[in-house]
Amino acid sequence: MRIVTNKELSSYKVLPFDLYTENKGKILEAGEVLTPGKLIMLKNYVKIYTEEFNNEETANNNEKDNNDTPSQLLNFSYEGLDASDFETVINKDGYVKTETQVKIKYFYKRILDLFIQGYYEEGLLKLNTLVGILKTEVFKQINKSGKGSKIRFLGEYELCHPLNVAIVSGLIAKKLDYSALSIDQVILAGLLHDIGKLKIELADSQALLTMNEDEVKAHPIIGYKIIKEDFELPEEIAKVALEHHENNDGSGYPKGLSSDYISEYSQIINVANYYDNLAFNRTHILVMNNKEALRTMLEVGTKRFSARMLYTFIHMFNYDDSKSFNDMVI
Repeated sequence: MRIVTNKELSSYKVLPFDLYTENKGKILEAGEVLTPGKLIMLKNYVKIYTEEFNNEETANNNEKDNNDTPSQLLNFSYEGLDASDFETVINKDGYVKTETQVKIKYFYKRILDLFIQGYYEEGLLKLNTLVGILKTEVFKQINKSGKGSKIRFLGEYELCHPLNVAIVSGLIAKKLDYSALSIDQVILAGLLHDIGKLKIELADSQALLTMNEDEVKAHPIIGYKIIKEDFELPEEIAKVALEHHENNDGSGYPKGLSSDYISEYSQIINVANYYDNLAFNRTHILVMNNKEALRTMLEVGTKRFSARMLYTFIHMFNYDDSKSFNDMVI
């Protein structure tokens, strides 16, 4: 049996194989037409399986859809990674060197590919490596001028947003004098906070157009289950996926938690997540630069954020950081 992703299923008009639950209960049979309604129904399953390839033709078709063989998919390291052919957007004013920005983004993309294909243990080992890379390649640069715009990765939202949230969250935890272990956990939680979106394909910006509000709001619960059941990571990290849209005044989702009922790690990621979504113009408030983003965060204030986490975040950065994000892209 192997895991089948929603992305793979959406590439078929007619299902080429039977689909099963993890308990081997049959969901759909080979030959069925994959209507939009069936695709939406399949997204309700945390895991979907198919039997091993029944014939050479099916195997060859799948190999065309997935350019990496299992060996190529698994056998890579950050040190040996060749990112020369990876085309991506660069923060030309960033603290981090251009080639390092490219390599980190490509490394994270390869890790997400492992998760999508069901290689959870291998993906987590490499994700922990990425935590250390962010600490050595990014954190050490932050004291140069305190400009938040210069630590951000720019470009592809599905790659840059988790990286930015992890970096900002880790810096907040460091400023709060968290232990080394706790800082690592916060960074890891930041990288995984939106992992539920992999199951409902929100990483593809076009998919947002077809998602209703309930599907969008399902990703924290899905992410929590993935981190707890598939990744078997600690509750503190899983809670971040569940609670990063909870607000200090209880107006968030999925549970409407408030104040100290929201875990500390989640309070940190809530600040970093909102900040980076502002900078990516993923909220209803338009900001052009880091100064406007910080001002908006202060205006939103403790209605949404823990006061401790918000003001720790604000005091980390230069309030006069007013260069347009658009002018930093190359």
